[in-house]
Amino acid sequence: MSFLVFCVFDLKDAKHDDYMYAYMDLATLGLRKTVRSDNGPSFKLPATAVMGTLEGRTVEEVRTAVAKKVQAIFKTRGLRGDFFLITSTDWACAGESSQAV
Repeated sequence: MSFLVFCVFDLKDAKHDDYMYAYMDLATLGLRKTVRSDNGPSFKLPATAVMGTLEGRTVEEVRTAVAKKVQAIFKTRGLRGDFFLITSTDWACAGESSQAV
């Protein structure tokens, strides 16, 4: 089943390159700054927001898996900050907020 995943993050004391690497790593998960609609043009999300459609069994499973991967990206890159993640389908959603250290 496909789930829409939206993530917004705030990095502490980050440089331009830190954001570029974060966006690059998040894109490997399928979360991108530019989103292409099914029957319309592409659109660019506001700063520090990424979104994508990911496969999984439940909204909670996808939310938890993506949150752990985002935390791992922050840790691997030595990034400090917060992120907020929403995963949704069929008008139901599950959110997660975390302070990545």
